[in-house]
Amino acid sequence: MRFSLNDNLNNLNYFWQALKVDEQNGQFTHKSWPNKHWQADFNFPELVPSTNLPKNKVVSTVKELTNPEDLGLEIKNQLVIMNLKLAQLNELLNDSNHVNIVKLSVGDDISKWVKGCGEAFGYEIDSDIIEHLLNNENASIFAYMKDREIAGTAISYKTGNTLGIHQLGTAPNYRKMGVALSLMQHLLAQALTLKCELVSLQASKAGLHMYEKLGFKPLGKLTGYSSF
Repeated sequence: MRFSLNDNLNNLNYFWQALKVDEQNGQFTHKSWPNKHWQADFNFPELVPSTNLPKNKVVSTVKELTNPEDLGLEIKNQLVIMNLKLAQLNELLNDSNHVNIVKLSVGDDISKWVKGCGEAFGYEIDSDIIEHLLNNENASIFAYMKDREIAGTAISYKTGNTLGIHQLGTAPNYRKMGVALSLMQHLLAQALTLKCELVSLQASKAGLHMYEKLGFKPLGKLTGYSSF
């Protein structure tokens, strides 16, 4: 399990590094969205007291602090680290809705994607970061289109034999319509095409049931801490 956990975190580490970062003493900080601060191994950085933390950033770590308030910290979010070995894929891939899924290319107007992704997650996405990511050969940015609107978004990022899934979300007006599942099936098909062995993600509670149904297995938790 440790090997698979490392693959998951390695993918997340390199994906986040692809989103414009500053690096100092083995620690990384985003210049803007998604506003994370972390170490490559996702252990808790030695930045006590919390006044030393970068302003308006969330420290992401696999370590669950017993008393984070003693360090001037509070839990901002907590995600379940999950992997799927493609050899153990439970759900048959259904291509029927994939005609609605488009892959963005360099030069495309990304404004609708940025707006749709922001609506899906409830925060503002930096369009410059997405524009930058389009030039990364390891990244693929997808949109689920419905009535010429962005109904869902997803990003895949390849590291070695692992395909990581990021920013998988559904716009509020299109939830409970199978958008997320169609995107997932498309991403799993992409992983098979790329001959990946593992698909990784970090799941919120909202997506857990779907991921478990597809065969993803939990490996641990990724906790985000912010100062108060």
